[in-house]
Amino acid sequence: MAKNQQWLKIKNLLTWKITYRVESGLGYSDAMNILLLEDDEEICKRLVITFESQGWAVKAVQSISELVALLKAKSFYPQVVVQDRMIAGTDSAQYVERIKTSFIDTKILVLSAIDTSNEKAGLLDLGADDYVAKPYSTSELVARVKALGRRSTLVASSQLITVGNLTVDMGLRRAEVAGEVVNLSQKEFQLLSLFAHHPGKVFPKEVLLEKVWDNKGDVESKVVEATVNNLRRKLESGKCSCGIKNVRNVGYWLEA
Repeated sequence: MAKNQQWLKIKNLLTWKITYRVESGLGYSDAMNILLLEDDEEICKRLVITFESQGWAVKAVQSISELVALLKAKSFYPQVVVQDRMIAGTDSAQYVERIKTSFIDTKILVLSAIDTSNEKAGLLDLGADDYVAKPYSTSELVARVKALGRRSTLVASSQLITVGNLTVDMGLRRAEVAGEVVNLSQKEFQLLSLFAHHPGKVFPKEVLLEKVWDNKGDVESKVVEATVNNLRRKLESGKCSCGIKNVRNVGYWLEA
């Protein structure tokens, strides 16, 4: 009986692996939190309407001071930030690094009136994930935001995730087992937050590469295995009530 149940589980996992790519966002909800930084009131209103029509939650700020206050408060956690390059005469690009520091794995798309290769390269070097030159197509902008959202390990949900005696605090970027802090690397935390948001959901290695490593060609599958194994050992040493399981050539999941 136990063998039959195990085979049924493996069969279900194999079926999921075959079909996961045709699911929206590789199995993710289309819901996203979008932070919009735009000082032109009319453009801001238009983009808010456009983004909300996609089912996204939008927080719009129209000044650098509002942005700084939001970063300090951490009251809104975006998957994607869409920011105009110039805000009331201030270059918002200088805040890209601060945004990245405040929100783990948030993707940033910069809108700029300068359409040159040097402009794009400079913004990407600063840490931006994408760049759209003005004037832009609304449909293209939406498509690019969706693409960035699929690359983010974050999901639009609670800042505090609890699975068994495991607690993942997205705001503090901290994991605890039975109240004790587990020291994790950045990639280990990103993996854990991904698993904890979807306990029991199987993630093939290629999905982890896309979500956590941005599908970079220089990252080998052995790196994924090593990172998962390190995370597993740390959870086990802390006597976590849930663990990371895997089936060879199928994927990994968090089992409560």
